[in-house]
Amino acid sequence: MSRLTAWHHLATAHLVLCALVLIWNLWVAGRAARVQGLPQALAFLSALGGLLLLPALVVLLVSTSLLTGAALFSVAWIWPATVALVTAQAAYSLGRRRASVPVGVAIVSYDFLLTLIAFAHWLDFVGAAPGTPLLTLLAADRSAIAISAQSMALVMPWFLYLPIFAPVTPGRPNGRMLVRGTMALLAAAWTVLIVLQVPSAARAVHSYDRYARERLQEHPDSDFVVGVKVFPTLSDPPTPVSLTSDLGLADSIGAGALTMYFTPKGASAATLDSVEHVMDDVRGTRRVIAALDLSDERPVPVAERESYLRARVADVERIARRLHPDFVVPVIDPNGAAARAIGAIPVTTWEAYLRAASAVAHGDSTADSTEVRVLAHVGGFGAADSALYAWSASSASPVDAVSVSLYPWLSGAVTLDARMRTVDEWARAARSSKPVWVLEAGGFPLAHGEDSQARAFWGVLAWATSRTAIKGLIAYQASDYRVPMGLRTSAGRLRPAAAVLRRAASELQRGGS
Repeated sequence: MSRLTAWHHLATAHLVLCALVLIWNLWVAGRAARVQGLPQALAFLSALGGLLLLPALVVLLVSTSLLTGAALFSVAWIWPATVALVTAQAAYSLGRRRASVPVGVAIVSYDFLLTLIAFAHWLDFVGAAPGTPLLTLLAADRSAIAISAQSMALVMPWFLYLPIFAPVTPGRPNGRMLVRGTMALLAAAWTVLIVLQVPSAARAVHSYDRYARERLQEHPDSDFVVGVKVFPTLSDPPTPVSLTSDLGLADSIGAGALTMYFTPKGASAATLDSVEHVMDDVRGTRRVIAALDLSDERPVPVAERESYLRARVADVERIARRLHPDFVVPVIDPNGAAARAIGAIPVTTWEAYLRAASAVAHGDSTADSTEVRVLAHVGGFGAADSALYAWSASSASPVDAVSVSLYPWLSGAVTLDARMRTVDEWARAARSSKPVWVLEAGGFPLAHGEDSQARAFWGVLAWATSRTAIKGLIAYQASDYRVPMGLRTSAGRLRPAAAVLRRAASELQRGGS
């Protein structure tokens, strides 16, 4: 999943434009308070909108994590209310001819569209189904952001379009006219971009429907495990909130495996000791998978790369020695998020790293402790990922199993189907007896709706259980933390996907009994 938080080259430009819009809005609000003879309604709408804009934006962005969202649930309405207020200000300004018709129409149309999108987002946040038209607009908005700003917009709510105030005074032929025109052009461009995405967004929203007819298939030896990733990526010991919420959720769905991600800082003795005490309660009843996530690391100079990877091997050894997990993953998505963080690394270098990490992990397996096996992770579907999968699955590789990530994308289930076919092709070419796991699976409730997330899980489960080589699927993730993809929302509400996983775990357990 860490691959899904990569930075797109257009992101900075989008943030700069949003900053300019924010400055414009605050300037208009301030000017409305100073201009004499301004209609009282227009002055009130401008001042109140300017007053609420920053707090509402903070509430929207901070409420995306379980660690903060529950406390903000009762005021989540403030963002759609503020966007609606800005729309009313723009409409009133146009009606009173404070803005020229071309400028006013462009801004009002854009703001009204954003009001519908913000309302749909709020309905999704509080657990009320937005309905297909609003959900399609929400998906179109996310797709437009993915094109104009950040390719990972499906899971990154902090990239968004800001509403725009209309001018409060008639324009004059000076620099202000240029600024007004720029705001109008920006509003028109963003409106057109969103509207153009509506047809493809509608297809994406409906693309998951066929998964509802799929059926799970029992493994001959009943060895398929449904699990869940718990906690945010750990740099410090897990918080009481995440411990209670995530472990309770794992119990409720009958998860047979728990996955935890650690940063290099989180592979410290203090954090691992804290997690070890937690794992003592679940060891033996569930499989434990511990993974090293490098996606937040800083770039490493080429000359220092060898020593850096040696330090990560030491992290793997410490994780294996202290936690004794069933599987240790030496690196999450090496050719994607890890490479983007620390720098591009050849596949052969990752192979050498995995070989060294396997040696220390296997060395920490003793007769009286859990046998620590090594799980290689392939996070993407490019040429380097294909090569790493082939090496990991080969008999020459010391890793014990190989894993993949499976998510839909802008086109919904169409992309998910294509990625499952790619994994099938890799498996046929490898002809390996090593087990395969789906280490990360999920959907995008923020973009395609919560039902789409549930159906994406079911579709991947139906595919995975029909392949005897695949031994388990890990849901990403228990709760909303860095990205809103959890089984539990940031407000603490369970999404429908939790019930789907509970049903799957129950069916597979009954089949094996």
